[in-house]
Formats: sequence, C-alpha cells, structure tokens
Amino acid sequence: MIRGFDIPPPLESESPGRLQWGAAVAAGLLAGLIFLAIPRGSPWSSVTFFSPVVAGRTLSGQSLPLLVVWALHLGVSILYGLIVCRVVAGLKQARAILTGGLLGLVLYVINFGIVSTWWPSIRGNEISVVFTHIVFGLVVAGAYRGLLRRKGGFSPSQV
Repeated sequence: MIRGFDIPPPLESESPGRLQWGAAVAAGLLAGLIFLAIPRGSPWSSVTFFSPVVAGRTLSGQSLPLLVVWALHLGVSILYGLIVCRVVAGLKQARAILTGGLLGLVLYVINFGIVSTWWPSIRGNEISVVFTHIVFGLVVAGAYRGLLRRKGGFSPSQV
C-alpha cells in the first residue's frame, strides 16, 4: 500500500439531474457503433458487421443498401440513447446502469409492438433481440455517466 495515498472522491456532475445533450448523443452513438460491430451483442453470433441489422433485428428480405441500414441503425441508437440518458440523468453510476438495462427491456417491448404492427416479416429470434436491447441500455447508461461534464476536475470532454 502506498503511504499517504487517498482515493479521490468521485466528481459530481456539472448539472446533476439535467440531461447533458452532448454526452447523451455521444453515449447513444458509442453504443450504436459497438452494436454495429457486434450486432447481436455477442461476438459469437452468426450475424456480422456486414449483416443488415437495426436494433438487433435482421432486415432479411429488405432491399436497403448497407450504408442506409447502418445510418438507420445509428439514428435509432441515438434516439434510444437520448431516451435512456434522460431517465438516468439524475442517478448514481450503479443505479443508472441497472436502470439503463431495465429501460432497454422497455424499449424492446415498444420496438416489438411497432415491428409486430408494421413489419411483422422481420420478427424472429426475439431472445437475441431482447438481449441486445438490455445490453444496449446498460452500455448507454454506463457511457453516459462516464461522459458527463464534471465540476472542478478532469472530464473526458476536456481532452
């Protein structure tokens, strides 16, 4: 043990309880990019980077160019990220991450309702889609808490 070393206390958010838009968009985009590279949240999935996947759902049978699918996926990720970040804005790290996972599940239910109503042909393998949404919520909430601007001290946005 190092003598005289004290663990620094965690720095408070610059504006506790208020959504920081830059951090929220960045968290949604970061999670979206992760799930663009690992579409089903598992590197052992048969779905790859070049598969047409939006929010964990494979768009098989759709004739959309891959770049359009990627843009759609990232747009949905940012939207989902803003929703998750708005809810977890006032929570501490651990509670925010757990709440993010729960919100991922809620977003899945909404997603399932929309897909079932308007695009029933892309439903299928819902277990992996549920898993993807829950992990997405966990990642977004954790990334958001890490990207927040802090009072008096180093912040990732200062780099």
